[in-house]
Amino acid sequence: MKEFDYSVVRHYKFYGFVKKVFGPIFRLVYKLEFKGLENVPADTDKRYIVAINHTCAFDPVFVAIPKNVPPLHFMAKAELFKNPIVGWVIEHLYGFPVKRGKGDTSAIEYGEKIITEGHVMAICPEGKRVKDKDGVPQKAKSGVAIVAKATGASVLPVAICCDGPIKAGKKVTVSYGKMLSLSDLGLNNEDSAVSDIKRAANMVMDSITALWEAEKIGN
Repeated sequence: MKEFDYSVVRHYKFYGFVKKVFGPIFRLVYKLEFKGLENVPADTDKRYIVAINHTCAFDPVFVAIPKNVPPLHFMAKAELFKNPIVGWVIEHLYGFPVKRGKGDTSAIEYGEKIITEGHVMAICPEGKRVKDKDGVPQKAKSGVAIVAKATGASVLPVAICCDGPIKAGKKVTVSYGKMLSLSDLGLNNEDSAVSDIKRAANMVMDSITALWEAEKIGN
């Protein structure tokens, strides 16, 4: 597997090509419906993280399809990069490898670099794909709060909802919530305890869950 270069955040024209050509196809195949797009910042200088419940491998793709959503840099499990073709495609769609369960600080530090350089990062707070067949959001890990605290970024919660497992031909709703600032998350103090970080991560996940439940009730 080619070593990923965490030292620089690159720009890829391939991303724009895929979004323009395959975005409409994804809309049709998964009957995508988008709600709350007015909550996506129009200010390109605003630092923020997009937090998504982990439903399937296409989560960052679904969320990034609308025109007003900027390119999303996202973590992908390192095993996917072992295949040179798959790895190339993921990397050129702004994915970067993370070694799950091994205390991989490189991925977190790269995430911080992404934010500080003015790009947008997508994180699935749960850390791994939800196995619940109904897609019920699960408990958050601390990563989203750690990156937010380190970079001063706000967090945009986004819920992906489907009636059962996501499959071609089924309706998938992507709901964008209200932005959560560092103050909202209780992370605006210089020093934050471990308990503050965990509480903030849970708050992000609670916001995602509320969006998800609203869609379930609405359906």
